[in-house]
Amino acid sequence: MSLSIQIDASSHCQLACPLCPTADGRVRAAQGAGHLKLSDFEALLDRNPQIAHVELSNYGEMFLNPQLAAILKSAHERKVSVSGSNGVNLNFAREDALDAVVRYRVRALTCSIDGATQETYARYRVNGNLERVLGHIDRIRELRRKYRSAFPLLDWQFVVFGHNEHELPVARAMAAERGMELVPRLSWDDGFSPVKDNDLVRIESGLGAASRSEYRERRGAEYTRSICYQLWHAPVLNWNGSMLGCCVNFWGDFGVNVFESGLDAAMLSPKIEYARRMLTGEAAPAEGIPCTTCDQYVALRESGGWLNAEEIQKSSGARFVAGIVLEADPSVRFAQVSIAAGAAGARFENSGRLFRCGVDTAAYFAPAGPGKYTIQARGLGRSGWMPAVSRTIEIAPRPLCQEFSLDVSGSPATPEQGGEVDRLPLWIR
Repeated sequence: MSLSIQIDASSHCQLACPLCPTADGRVRAAQGAGHLKLSDFEALLDRNPQIAHVELSNYGEMFLNPQLAAILKSAHERKVSVSGSNGVNLNFAREDALDAVVRYRVRALTCSIDGATQETYARYRVNGNLERVLGHIDRIRELRRKYRSAFPLLDWQFVVFGHNEHELPVARAMAAERGMELVPRLSWDDGFSPVKDNDLVRIESGLGAASRSEYRERRGAEYTRSICYQLWHAPVLNWNGSMLGCCVNFWGDFGVNVFESGLDAAMLSPKIEYARRMLTGEAAPAEGIPCTTCDQYVALRESGGWLNAEEIQKSSGARFVAGIVLEADPSVRFAQVSIAAGAAGARFENSGRLFRCGVDTAAYFAPAGPGKYTIQARGLGRSGWMPAVSRTIEIAPRPLCQEFSLDVSGSPATPEQGGEVDRLPLWIR
């Protein structure tokens, strides 16, 4: 069975965010300090071929790892997709690392930018420089154009506080200019710079809540409930291989080292299995199990809203994503795109908004699994809409992140054969 894992590429961070246990030293006290070594990473993948996806960010900053470019290259060679979706601050990045995230098709980067101005941004991201971060983002975009790559997808994470809530609309516009999705997040601690305009945050965040406590009251569940699923499908490791279980835990481990025991053995270790039983309400809290003192578990226990088998099964880790890079004659300014399952030759049907040639990076979709899919596209030329072109692609079992291209100025598609096909949702960035 393919599996996702999360491992900190580095436990170090150059920022001093007020609520972060890395900044105040709590992570270092419990987990030590260091970088993931290339040799350990390669051995981990070679000994555990079921690993199909690796998240490289957690409490540290992955771009501080001096071997990051080599780590990304080794994953790419093994058809393992990699992401930095837990969060990167991008205040420091070597050119070879920026080149590598594009050259080796990193799936996605979530950039932590809690403000649209330097003054607001640095209020929480202490020691951070917004201009430098945006410069690194723009460099990634330049490299995507150079390599004609759809990846990495770029997200702008915006943790909402009272001091930055007014900049949410501006940040969304700045993100859109860079082909990024703004992802508002609720603060970990309602006591630090609490939200002032609750209605504004409820609307702008799209979460219908202005704080985690309000989210709990309205939804009847914790804002970060899904984190607990990691003990089944996406276990978190420390940079040195010790099993942490989930991305919240920084105060202990589960008494097993994956570099030494292998992933399968670690996932079946007594403490991990006991923790799973705790989270489903089948076992009492026990000393030595990190979950026992976790706020997430305490909330589950108080509410009685234990995890259930159905929701755990649905959270099966990383899924397929495919990027379609559209190529066109310079006279083509826009294109319509459609994606369908199978190799059917059905008539063209537009799905999604217009693709802006020379502006947008790619069209993306989430295949249900390996198999054939058909891309259809048509460009808007000087004389109107051009004939549709098509390409049948094959999604392979690995890697989970794949890329294709289609020239909308190419030969027209085969004559329409009619028939109904399943059109797949897509998005454009």
